[in-house]
Amino acid sequence: MPLLRRTTVRRLAVGAVVMALGVLCGCRVLPAGGGIEWHACGPDDGVAATAAPGAVAGRLSCGRLSVPLDPRDPALGSISLAVARLGAAEPSTGTLVINPGGPGGSGVHHLVGSAGRLAQLPLANSHDIVSFDPRGVGASRPAIRCRTDAERDAERVMDLGGGSVAAIARVERYRQMLARQCRDRVGPEVLSRVGTDFVAGDLDRIRAALGVDQIAFLGYSYGTRIGLEYAKRHPSRLDALVLDGVVDPDEDPVDASVDQARGFQQAFDAFATDCARRPGCPLSGGAAERVAGYRELVAALLAHPAASAERRELSAADAETATVAALYQESAWDDLRSALIGLASGDGTGMLRLADSLEGRDGAGRYDATQDAFLAITCADDRRVPDRARYDELDRRVRTAAPFRDDGRGGGRGPRGTCEFWTPAVRADDSPPNGVVLGAGAPRPLVVASTGDPATPYPTAMTVARRVGAMVVSVDQHAHTAVFQGDGCVDKAVGDYLTDPTVPHRILEC
Repeated sequence: MPLLRRTTVRRLAVGAVVMALGVLCGCRVLPAGGGIEWHACGPDDGVAATAAPGAVAGRLSCGRLSVPLDPRDPALGSISLAVARLGAAEPSTGTLVINPGGPGGSGVHHLVGSAGRLAQLPLANSHDIVSFDPRGVGASRPAIRCRTDAERDAERVMDLGGGSVAAIARVERYRQMLARQCRDRVGPEVLSRVGTDFVAGDLDRIRAALGVDQIAFLGYSYGTRIGLEYAKRHPSRLDALVLDGVVDPDEDPVDASVDQARGFQQAFDAFATDCARRPGCPLSGGAAERVAGYRELVAALLAHPAASAERRELSAADAETATVAALYQESAWDDLRSALIGLASGDGTGMLRLADSLEGRDGAGRYDATQDAFLAITCADDRRVPDRARYDELDRRVRTAAPFRDDGRGGGRGPRGTCEFWTPAVRADDSPPNGVVLGAGAPRPLVVASTGDPATPYPTAMTVARRVGAMVVSVDQHAHTAVFQGDGCVDKAVGDYLTDPTVPHRILEC
């Protein structure tokens, strides 16, 4: 599955649009280079040397490409992008570039980790498969890292919920501090130039460095935004475009947050219905009773965090994070049920481990920088919501749309999102921001949409598909994204499209 499926409902307060994080850079200007320097993948690329199966290791390589931080301001110097490639088994007739989503997901880590599975696809016989870490992400340098491991741990046990005037002021002070800390640690020059418009330019430089005139592109979740931006800016350089788990860059940010909250509530209801049928599940009764039972378990953690085998306590915020993490994919429901059974008996170990998976914390207590990059890129891309009343509206609507996330402490007001305090983004050029409009000559896209997708809801995918005249593969599942994850129907449809993007317009159900 794609590494990070995080168009995330963040955990700090119900209805928060985004929670600010920060960046530790240690930046240095890197020499410009004309091409990709390929080598065997290893720790410097953010992956273990043994991550890929031996059968495909010889086809896998990693490299770096130097690109300008800002093409319109050469004095700012260059940055280094990390790239990975799974070479075609036979002479290559095409190149597929994949982005695993996030924002903040490492494409290099995704490609290396899934190389064994990808190599089994018929497409991998004829196509090179490439991925990369966008600017600021993963092994690209400088990386966006705003907080230390200790700061991340401390943040996760804070109570940053509640709807009182004092609670909202406390949350806003914290978010303002994080935005300032991120700017100071990363530097405003880098932090203001991580938007998707810059990434689209980087993608075209990667294409040129690969020595190909055109690429096919597969984007998961946030990666669909990269694909749409590239199709707008460089339409003639695409020969196929697959969008799985579609993000709509034009959707009102408040409406988008509410739609996503509603999607996670639907996933929670489906999980709770399944859980209630199984032995030991602490959720029972009708839908409202199951939500109430869950909220009772979580609310108790506000006063008394649960102990765990991790030698850390489980906070209420982490319990919500754990639940959201498991709702991304039906395959994680068993883990969530077991964790809730443990929590009901006072053991927070299972919930804490689920929360760690979404927060990017490993067993040694080290965090990856994905959540930091998530915030920085989101704030660079999304429209601000300067009207304070809209945050009040957001808080009220999210509590209604997702009662499993309502802590019962709403007061009719909501805190401003971190992006309102963020370093303003610089645009890559003078073109209008966002805009789901394909450039002239772009290929007809293929949209893949899961009917039970909690993070990028199915109706949003259908709206974007209609707008761009896309073909559609509709997948009946409770999961976020579906391509190249073992569903034969989906994989055949996508493989056929990538082999011949001119297939007739249709809607296929899998």
